[in-house]
Amino acid sequence: MARAMAVVQPPEARVRQAPSGLGLWLWVVACLGWLLGVAWQWQSVRLAPAAWFHGGVALGVVGLLAGVWLEWRAPLRWRRLVLLPVFALAAALLAWGSTGWRASQVLAQRWPSHLNGVDVWAVLKLEGLPQPLPPAGTEGRALRWRLDAAVLRWEGVQPEPGWRLPEHLTLYADWPAFETPRAGQAWRMRLRLHAPDGLSNPGVNSGTRSAFGRGVRAVGQLRPGADSLQPAGDGDAPSWQDRIDRWRQGVREAILQRVPSAREAGVLTGLAVGDQAAIASGDWDVLRRTGVAHAVSISGAHVAMLGSLCAALTRRLWSRSSRLCHWLPAPTAALWVAVLGAAAYALASGGGVPAQRTVWTMALMSALRLLGGAWPWPLVWLSCATLVTVWDPFALMQPGFWLSFVAVAVLMSAGERSLEVAIAGNPAQSASLRGVRGPWRWLRDEAMALWRTQRLVSLALMPLSLVCFQQVSLVSVVANLLAVPIFGALITPLALAGTVFPPAWDVAAACTGLAFQGLQWLSDLPLAVWAAPSPPMWVAIVAVLASFALALPGPWRWRSLAWPFLLPLLCLPEPWRALPQPASGQFAAVAMDVGQGTAVLVRTAQHSLLFDTGASLPAGGDMGVRVVLPVLQALGVRRLDALLISHQDNDHVGGALSVVRAVPVAALRSSLPEDHALLARQPDRLPSGTWTLPHQPCAAGQAWTWDGVRFEVLHPTQADLQNRQRLPTNALSCVLRVQADGGQSLLLTGDIEAPQEQALLAREGAARLRSTVLVVPHHGSRTSSTPAFLAAVQAQAAVIQAGRRNRYGHPSPPVVARYAALGVHVDATPACGAWLWQSDGSWGAGRCWRAQTRRLWDEASTNDGP
Repeated sequence: MARAMAVVQPPEARVRQAPSGLGLWLWVVACLGWLLGVAWQWQSVRLAPAAWFHGGVALGVVGLLAGVWLEWRAPLRWRRLVLLPVFALAAALLAWGSTGWRASQVLAQRWPSHLNGVDVWAVLKLEGLPQPLPPAGTEGRALRWRLDAAVLRWEGVQPEPGWRLPEHLTLYADWPAFETPRAGQAWRMRLRLHAPDGLSNPGVNSGTRSAFGRGVRAVGQLRPGADSLQPAGDGDAPSWQDRIDRWRQGVREAILQRVPSAREAGVLTGLAVGDQAAIASGDWDVLRRTGVAHAVSISGAHVAMLGSLCAALTRRLWSRSSRLCHWLPAPTAALWVAVLGAAAYALASGGGVPAQRTVWTMALMSALRLLGGAWPWPLVWLSCATLVTVWDPFALMQPGFWLSFVAVAVLMSAGERSLEVAIAGNPAQSASLRGVRGPWRWLRDEAMALWRTQRLVSLALMPLSLVCFQQVSLVSVVANLLAVPIFGALITPLALAGTVFPPAWDVAAACTGLAFQGLQWLSDLPLAVWAAPSPPMWVAIVAVLASFALALPGPWRWRSLAWPFLLPLLCLPEPWRALPQPASGQFAAVAMDVGQGTAVLVRTAQHSLLFDTGASLPAGGDMGVRVVLPVLQALGVRRLDALLISHQDNDHVGGALSVVRAVPVAALRSSLPEDHALLARQPDRLPSGTWTLPHQPCAAGQAWTWDGVRFEVLHPTQADLQNRQRLPTNALSCVLRVQADGGQSLLLTGDIEAPQEQALLAREGAARLRSTVLVVPHHGSRTSSTPAFLAAVQAQAAVIQAGRRNRYGHPSPPVVARYAALGVHVDATPACGAWLWQSDGSWGAGRCWRAQTRRLWDEASTNDGP
């Protein structure tokens, strides 16, 4: 019995080491070639013909087979010279071709453009976790949901020649209050769909990229009406994935029902079933500012922890049976149970990239241990990265992939305890060491190990955080010393235990509330976050490599040579920025892509002005958070010298409160009434005691000069403001003219209409209105842009800020034709994305951000073919 319970170790003669010499390098270059091939494909602007992908796959396979043959038969003296490039190129071609083929299968699906705005019928099967959203109406009789669905069949819809209809959709639906949508259900629905699209701005993730990664080729709405939603008999037998998703949804509902606090319930839901959408945006801000967002996501550490618990429990129980131990040694059983338990948790949590990485690593290291293998960490690391991208090539484009693998590489290279020891070695090792060293010494050593781990990981991930999110937490090391033990060793196990013993959620909720109090205090510190503008790609790559070199073990005098390569990322020179700071006497403008709304940033040499802030959204959030703040951060704007709100319509002021809460604002100008929420709430919503926000109504005749650039308010008049009760809100729109030292000028018009344009002509005269660039009044409405006004402005370029397929029909075709007849170059944000212009003429009539950053997935938003 004692022998059966003993740990079985492979004899030394049977130990299989990693491929040595040439074999090791061949494996390394093959993995690197694969990763480079995948990245090469995702950097493409347009998809190559399908024959190229087939050729790439064929050449890759032939190259790998030829390399294997040469490795066996070729003379040793020239193997290194030939085999390394052959394996690298063959793996890169195989990855490029296979990734391109998979992308072509998604892009071959297309929603017919002539069906935009037309009701269609389809039978759909719901997939994944339905996400509840705030009710669209005020009566609360219907709950709004975000749903992912697979198309079982279309009814009466024919694809365009040479294309397939979409196979996966994302829907927003007002669901009956008595019904809850669940994964695997089949419904016949009346829909209104369009191709996926997204806003395109500096520092803002592309919505089309996310849809493309999920295979979604059409999005839209469930149409209102009693007959728009009908049960269908198709898909009654749920798949194994549907059963998992239904279990996840049941756990989420049980947590929300038991835990009254939305914050604690959201965190527990995220940790138990991976539903990160349950965590409120304000709570995410706290987690990001403190650098502990990974602690409330199902990360690799959580998956590995569950695997370790499964291994320890299996080993203890398995060892009690001599029959089982003779059939299969307890350590071997513990290995595979750990892998299976981790895989089950990864599936139950949605299978994110960090979870995939952990499962592949555990499986590979378990297989090596059973075979008596001992691979160096770079080989394990590269192999797991390759396996993840073989399974899902699009994972390479997700920030989580890089953050996860860089963190693990740092820990592996620094000699931290590997996953093999954690899940496959002696689970009682920690307890035995605690008994030998004593509890206090053991606790001190564990605390020092945690401090060293967090210091290394924070240093390595700092450049990546700046590259991906343009900010890094300066309190992350301290915050993680609090969060990692509490969330990892206490709250996460309790969240999982609550699925079988619900009272555990009560304890977990109490611990979560206490932890958030400490995190909130750290988040409110003045220097909790360091922000930096978005860097060029080559600066990002150099900085990431430099931080990795700093985190590696070795003599400090050599590692310190990497510090200078981090400086450009921390203090990015102006010429390398997306929008360099203008010279004295000049200005730059960014008309942001905020959908149906207005937000324009004007920068001079030392000052910044924001004209409007976009809309607040019925589904929650606003364009201030989603677009304006990320753009300001990506462009390196840390404060606003003026915020000018043209008028009180939602699409112009909806994001203002979020902006003033997040960015120091020196002054506010607007035509808002005194009882407007932005003015009424400003004292208690601003950062505590650091800034004041004096308000001044904008009125014709106001003017000031910044860095040689003149700003003039042309509308409304004082009489208009005094008679605001008798005027529509659009009539009170502030009109601002910005003129550079050399005469180049920009006219910002808000939502003025024909009467205001006529009044401006009569009051100011044509000479005062003449401008180089015009932000088109009222989003291109037919009630604005009168011929007399356009003749007076004589603009060389115009930009229209409007939402794609907006319900108002902006911009009006006759208005667009009117600009074209005058020879005015017109850019509209739906096709252009954010529009950037410099008054010194270096960028001509302006640049479109969408054209500068176009990738394969952006074909979804333009309906261009592959």
